Amino acid sequence: MLRKYNKKMFLDYASAFDYSEDAENNNLGGYKSDEEIKEDMKSWSLRKFQEFYDFTHYDWESGKQLKPKNKWINNYKNKI
Repeated sequence: MLRKYNKKMFLDYASAFDYSEDAENNNLGGYKSDEEIKEDMKSWSLRKFQEFYDFTHYDWESGKQLKPKNKWINNYKNKI
């Protein structure tokens, strides 16, 4: 079943990651720590999460994260 991620789902997804190394290597666009980016994520829009993680949907059967412009999603939706 294909399901669109909502903000709560993205926050849960983000909680599984430790962004400390990315922050130390300055790969988070100015965020200085794991705690800082996760705190800021609470105010992010759904669109910002989609752009940051580069997906919008989750296929519960395959476990894949997908983008809506992906032909696979469009084909999947047409089969439903």
